[in-house]
Amino acid sequence: MKRLAVAAAVVVSTAGSALAQDASRVGVDWSGVYVGAFAGGANGDASYTNVPVGIPDVGAIDGGLAGLKAGYRFQYGPAVVGVSVDGALANVKGMVGSFNHARFKVEWLATANAQLGLAFGRALVYGTAGGALVGLQHDYDSVASVDVSYPRRTHSGYAVGGGAEYAFADKASISFEIRHFVLEEETFPQVLNVMGHAVDANFTAGTIGLNVRF
Repeated sequence: MKRLAVAAAVVVSTAGSALAQDASRVGVDWSGVYVGAFAGGANGDASYTNVPVGIPDVGAIDGGLAGLKAGYRFQYGPAVVGVSVDGALANVKGMVGSFNHARFKVEWLATANAQLGLAFGRALVYGTAGGALVGLQHDYDSVASVDVSYPRRTHSGYAVGGGAEYAFADKASISFEIRHFVLEEETFPQVLNVMGHAVDANFTAGTIGLNVRF
């Protein structure tokens, strides 16, 4: 019995050592510079509010986006910290109002982010937060006056969310990410009989991407 117990302990110890070596071979190092491309969709709300007083008129916006990103990560044990920047062209649009219409379109977006995550072998899960700039254009279609097309404005704001990434090769990985964008409102002056007003938008974007590490 004692010999059997010793033999079992040796087998378990050997198997544990082999598994640890396998895990170390399977895991990847997420440290370093990476670049990537991504595409996906977004949906949310845009609002139009007459000033100085008015009740916001809210409508849905949705559409697609695609862009590029770059970043740097540092891994210490299972913890991974990093920074990234990205930019995308977008076609996220919708309409506010049922009588007079305000038409909205998100044309582009750019963000600078911080990341904090945990690595599990070839997988990485992380949270992300940072500042955002978004190009938002809108038109006003009125049945009682001329239609007005306003110039695109750059709205500042922030984006928060999280993602997961899987390394299918030593230097390449596929990523899934969801972020929520909150934008500051921009105010526009009165034009003819279209009152001065403020517009803003909030939306959630989900993307899939491909990253290459160096």
